[in-house]
Amino acid sequence: MRLFLDTNIFPEFIDRRAQYNEVCMLIDAIHDGHFDACVSTGCMYTLAFLFERSLKRLDVHRPELTKRLRGYLAEVLDMANVVDLPHAGVEQAIYNEAFSDIEDSFQYQCALENDCDVLITINIDDYKNADQSRMEILTPSAFVEKYINAEP
Repeated sequence: MRLFLDTNIFPEFIDRRAQYNEVCMLIDAIHDGHFDACVSTGCMYTLAFLFERSLKRLDVHRPELTKRLRGYLAEVLDMANVVDLPHAGVEQAIYNEAFSDIEDSFQYQCALENDCDVLITINIDDYKNADQSRMEILTPSAFVEKYINAEP
């Protein structure tokens, strides 16, 4: 099963938010080879920014900041493939009226373009109008309940 991880999965993990435990279970299942995961190129840009901001809040500065930042991003790369969205897909995302947040539309279109079975997001309401005939859209909690805890 091919999973697309929305960018918001990672702050949930880093900041130990409400679905932290479920995100940990999801990450463990990916690391154990039960699922194939991918993230968008845009996700990596955003994560670089978020990780750097978090490190600065911890009073970590260069060159240590750069070393840690590279390590964190390498961990994401170890877990997930980075996938692109071609020009035509970007255009479809821009004009997809099912989304009021175009960034979410980019993520959705990227997941479709890369044949993902499930898009996993914290903000499920952002995808409430999305067509789910080709791909499920689930929170980490719903995914864990349906696909990890349900395994025999």
